[in-house]
Amino acid sequence: MRAARLHAAGEPLRIETVPLPEPKGTQVRVRVAGCGVCHTDLHIARGEVTRVELPLTLGHEVGGWIDTAGSEATDALDQVGLASGDAVLVFGGWGCGACTDCLAGEEQRCPTGRSPGFQLDGGYAEALLVQHPRHLVALGDLDPVRAAPLADAGVTPYRAVRRAEPWFEPGARVAVIGAGGLGQFAIQYLRGRPNLRMVVAEPNPERSVLALKLGADAVIAAAEPGSVRDALGGAPDVIFDFVGSAATLAQASAAVASDGLVMLVGEAGGRLAFGFNAQPETWLTTTVWGSLADLRAVVELASRGAIDWSVETMPLPDAQRALDRLAGGTVAGRLVLVPGRTK
Repeated sequence: MRAARLHAAGEPLRIETVPLPEPKGTQVRVRVAGCGVCHTDLHIARGEVTRVELPLTLGHEVGGWIDTAGSEATDALDQVGLASGDAVLVFGGWGCGACTDCLAGEEQRCPTGRSPGFQLDGGYAEALLVQHPRHLVALGDLDPVRAAPLADAGVTPYRAVRRAEPWFEPGARVAVIGAGGLGQFAIQYLRGRPNLRMVVAEPNPERSVLALKLGADAVIAAAEPGSVRDALGGAPDVIFDFVGSAATLAQASAAVASDGLVMLVGEAGGRLAFGFNAQPETWLTTTVWGSLADLRAVVELASRGAIDWSVETMPLPDAQRALDRLAGGTVAGRLVLVPGRTK
């Protein structure tokens, strides 16, 4: 089968012919319908992400169909109501299954977890091995190509917004930095909260127009603290940073209200100095991917038509061009690589 593989940080992806993986034990082979192209993939390709094992097939936003399963996977597939040929979304937070985080349903936080596109081969291929049926979410009538971005772009902001729930008092002011693939989902999740005023900081004109259509009350070009406060009529109670650069973190820290929350989601590598006088009684936190329960909730919202997102497909051999386009900031929605049928 074909796969787009990274052999060394900074090198272009190589389209290679590799053996079709054969599932063993609890493993399930999924025939890939589509795999989303994520900014995290770009950071991995540049060597900016830790705990990555090369050479590697990239890709962690995977939709497809169950192909075949290992000898110990049949009963587990029955337990989750899945069978060969079913359309599924792959949950990428593959934990050990036994640690405190895993037992709490937070496998994506497992300190020894091994995930597709990070330590194990991912979905920039015609097929991939999933370690256990519990990591598969039924898609029902959803198109697995279109659904692929839900596995990260959809679920990560869902978790971020859910964790910020205590700050959504009536009249809460919220700022979203970045209206890319993740930010667009966040705007929709936030719009579902009543009595909330939202400003989006986004320099891209096309994304700015889309942010307004998705429910933002105002859009500004940059997250300058004064501009954010002016647009909201006061300091924001919550700021979601979907960029994560040193500049956006500094802006968020300077703009947020006392006892407010800064939620870091973006992986641009920014750092923020922390001290007693720097952010008095301000809450600063990160959010990591989403749990399996979060992903199921997102799929349910998508099945009801409660969220919308744009997808542009590209053929698998164009994987490097897809990363280049993402790096150039010319993607309005989400790119999805489509490999075609496994041979």
